[in-house]
Amino acid sequence: MSYSLSGVEREVIISFNSAEDTADLYTADPVYIRKLDKLVQQNPDQFREVRQEKLEGMVVAKRYTLPKRFISIRSKTKTMNLTDEQRAEMSERMKRIHEINSTA
Repeated sequence: MSYSLSGVEREVIISFNSAEDTADLYTADPVYIRKLDKLVQQNPDQFREVRQEKLEGMVVAKRYTLPKRFISIRSKTKTMNLTDEQRAEMSERMKRIHEINSTA
């Protein structure tokens, strides 16, 4: 039997306090789990997996620690104004990346 979380259950919770330099991040969102697992692998000195939660043998949530200074809050939505040429160049670059990743 497989289990999937609803959108409301796929949460991300970040907590930290003023006394410590690290933040705690809990997530049950598979997208964030993949992103953070990649960061743990690429930079184990900064990102660390602390705990896994399993249901029916499947990982459904993880807890990580990371430097608090990596947390930021933006005041505006960032927009990119690209020319048609820049857009086409980015599209070609992404196609090449997808081709490389699909053959790996």
